[in-house]
Amino acid sequence: MNLQLHLQEAAIRLQAPHAAAVLLPLSLDDLLAAGLSVFPPGEAALEQAIQRVEDALMPAIPALRQPGATGLECADPVLAPLLAASGRAPGTAATLSIDDVEEVFNRLARVAAGVPAHSLGLPAHPGFAAALVVVRELLHHVGLPALRLLPATT
Repeated sequence: MNLQLHLQEAAIRLQAPHAAAVLLPLSLDDLLAAGLSVFPPGEAALEQAIQRVEDALMPAIPALRQPGATGLECADPVLAPLLAASGRAPGTAATLSIDDVEEVFNRLARVAAGVPAHSLGLPAHPGFAAALVVVRELLHHVGLPALRLLPATT
């Protein structure tokens, strides 16, 4: 069973089968307004975004730790570039391990430190950076091993 992740809403929403939706008091727009609106993000902006996600996520952790949860599932277009960034074919469904997501996030951190994004195969898109921070923090703090990316829906 996967938790469905909906990033592009007024509040980030997670939905488990047969359970009430969990709305985080945070949106991608909030992260963009708080410092991630410029690409590449600075190291301080990236750290601040991580802290904001953690602050919004921590009270929701008990509700998100569903018995039998095997990962996150997302079809939001903002995450579509993660497929190519992780070496998968764009426009397909793919499962990325927490290590796959972490590897792409580490490249984002290197971009924040000054390495050109194009040299590391990352899209120069602030929304993607914000979404990647959210996904990374969710996987780590909820204790989920993978992200299932589905073809983007509009």
